[in-house]
Amino acid sequence: MPESLDSHAQAALRQLAGQFTHWRQSRRTPRGPRIPAALWTEAVHLVQVLPLSRVAKALCLKPHALKRRCATMNGTPTPQALHFVEVAPAWRTPTTEVEIQRPDGSRLRITYSDASPALVPLLQTFLSAR
Repeated sequence: MPESLDSHAQAALRQLAGQFTHWRQSRRTPRGPRIPAALWTEAVHLVQVLPLSRVAKALCLKPHALKRRCATMNGTPTPQALHFVEVAPAWRTPTTEVEIQRPDGSRLRITYSDASPALVPLLQTFLSAR
């Protein structure tokens, strides 16, 4: 970047930092109204010619907030927060089915997805019960 453009951007950054300081000092409470849109617009314009981290530091802004504002003002949609979705284990497709019938007509059908379930004790109990 040419020196004259960089020096103009630095001067604009110092001036905007003064405006942010004045805005912060003029608020009635520390958690008062949000940053005015005009200040955000100027900050976003400076990010186009200066590094985002330098602008955020000079204006005492969180870098991710400035980045999100840049994306919003440039028309780039910001990704929405991901939400946790619980998927019940029963939703998985069964991998194996076993069906056993005793001579008296009683049936046992087992559907499972485990790689190696302990079927032997269950089957012995079912087949030996009379």
